[in-house]
Amino acid sequence: MAIVSKMIVEGDMKQLTITKNFDGEPFPSAAHGGKMRVRDEPGALWTFKYKVKSTNERVLSGHWMQFVQNNSVRVGDTVAIDKNDGWSSEAAEYKVEVIRRVQNRSDQ
Repeated sequence: MAIVSKMIVEGDMKQLTITKNFDGEPFPSAAHGGKMRVRDEPGALWTFKYKVKSTNERVLSGHWMQFVQNNSVRVGDTVAIDKNDGWSSEAAEYKVEVIRRVQNRSDQ
């Protein structure tokens, strides 16, 4: 199960805003903000800037917009971030996956 999973809304296309109550810091390596190294499914390495705005709001920026463009992320898709458990190279602390929204015929 992912540390964070969020359905993308229009405002997330420029920076991912995660609003959720957490029991503890979801990304301990960037607990007070900073940078996170993340690897996507195709194998590209991304550096996301991470900012803790409040106890229930975190923002990812940095390479986020390039990640969205390169991975064709669309509103309605879900992005899941989890710890790197050997799934990708050790250069990345985390892994990110895009789960595509299922389109209805009326959406096309």
